[in-house]
Amino acid sequence: MVVVDGTTGAVLGTVDTARAVADVHTGAVYVHQGESYVVDTLDLDELIAVTHPDQPEWYTTTQRDTSVAVLRARRTVPWGPGVWLADVDVQVTHRVTGYQRRLPGGEVLETVPLDLPPTDLRTRAVAYTVEPEALFAAGVEEPLWPGALHAAEHAAIGLLPLLATCDRWDIGGLSTVLHPDTGLPTVFVYDGYAGGAGFAECGFRRFGEWMRATADAVEACPCESGCPSCIQSPKCGNGNDPLFKAGAVAVLRTLAAQDGGPG
Repeated sequence: MVVVDGTTGAVLGTVDTARAVADVHTGAVYVHQGESYVVDTLDLDELIAVTHPDQPEWYTTTQRDTSVAVLRARRTVPWGPGVWLADVDVQVTHRVTGYQRRLPGGEVLETVPLDLPPTDLRTRAVAYTVEPEALFAAGVEEPLWPGALHAAEHAAIGLLPLLATCDRWDIGGLSTVLHPDTGLPTVFVYDGYAGGAGFAECGFRRFGEWMRATADAVEACPCESGCPSCIQSPKCGNGNDPLFKAGAVAVLRTLAAQDGGPG
């Protein structure tokens, strides 16, 4: 997908086609070499996004629905009472449903719906399931499970670049209290590249170390209920809702308590 400046015809850059609907949809703010542009049109048939230079007072965040289907389990290992860890091949399906214009302080100016086709990505993920009894044992009550798992997922994505040679924008995630393939509360962290790029595999191999570093970082953050330094994500398709910081710490400490690794 080519991104061009419609006022000059200059090519600004390229975007992976699978990411185009999220990164350069119509109305999106696109930044190139420190200069900002607003996307006028996205043509998925011609593989081109046309922009114009602009410096709006707002920025855009994408709203999208994501689902993850397990295609194959390469390896599954027990990870403490009520917890299983897996290295899996997955199909990630994204559907961009709209975007928001926000002021620098986060205030929403406008929510704009979009009608775009879904995109599929076959890649590799590290996943863990936590049985309800383990969540109760960690002190997390059932109404708080979505926020706790969601916040733990965000925090883990933010810390994986410390162990794997990647950026947080190279990986994605999904958390759910009832995944259709596992029947349990499940968290996935997946590579944002077709076939995988080794990031999730690294997370699987060094899972204990990863969870300990993540738990330490979230617990050390001085904010009360979550901030961009710990559990909020700049690319969350759900607007960072729900998030439960204390529950995330409890889940991460449960995961971090196990010694060793899957090898």
